[in-house]
Amino acid sequence: MRRRLTPHPAGTYEDTLRLANPVGNGRPCTYVACTDPLHPTIESARQWVKKQTGWNWQELVTGHDAMILAPEAVVRLLGTIG
Repeated sequence: MRRRLTPHPAGTYEDTLRLANPVGNGRPCTYVACTDPLHPTIESARQWVKKQTGWNWQELVTGHDAMILAPEAVVRLLGTIG
């Protein structure tokens, strides 16, 4: 698995996202903040989510690759959303 992990493409921070429909398209939205460590590069996304009405906020004390670093915690968290 480790050999397949690559750095996040910088362009995703620089390109403008254009959506044809509202974020979530009317479906329930949940943001999962991986907090160990908090990456400063996505702080603006966390702040944007916190301002959204109706969004669910969850935290996992793990790194950004939570599905690899803490798969059981991810499964438990996903089982509570819905």
